[in-house]
Amino acid sequence: MAKVEGPLFSLGARGKIADAMVFFPWKGRHVVRRWLKPTNPQSTVQGYLRAALKAIGKFISIVGNTSVGDALDSKVYQAATSKATAGLNWNAWLGAGFLDALQAGNTYVTGSLTDMVDVYSSLNTTDLGAWASEATALGLIDFAFGYGYTTNIPAGLQLFFGAHACYSQSLIATAPYDTAVGSWVVADITNFAEELTTDA
Repeated sequence: MAKVEGPLFSLGARGKIADAMVFFPWKGRHVVRRWLKPTNPQSTVQGYLRAALKAIGKFISIVGNTSVGDALDSKVYQAATSKATAGLNWNAWLGAGFLDALQAGNTYVTGSLTDMVDVYSSLNTTDLGAWASEATALGLIDFAFGYGYTTNIPAGLQLFFGAHACYSQSLIATAPYDTAVGSWVVADITNFAEELTTDA
């Protein structure tokens, strides 16, 4: 992206010239770039990634939601803000932890998402119930994505994904965060849910 001063002999410019260049302000600067026709192929892989990002986004909204308990003083929020990489917002950093859990060989693949869903689905009934009840209490709701991964993503699975983000980023050095999420028991799940809204 080129940085320009006084584009088109003016102090600022916005808009497109033919199908060649686009002028616009960006972070207080006037910039120009090549015009690209937006595409949205809605491929299967794109659908899988968007479904996964929607799920982790719903979890992250709980972490920073002041209407759910006192979330901004929560243990998870405090840890995420203090451990986030310099120049990166805590929510982007935490979301990157989930994407790292989905990544295989530097390529995001549909199998990684279904593998994580399979781990969740294979949990015993008691643990599944704990994930579901804690997620519902936090305000998470089931959803299904329109293409790609179209299977219902229940509230408990969204919370499970969030736990994977925390585990992947080594958010907190104590249990349950230092243990693979698939092996968490009811007490771990309950403590995790409490620490999303309180500084327990």
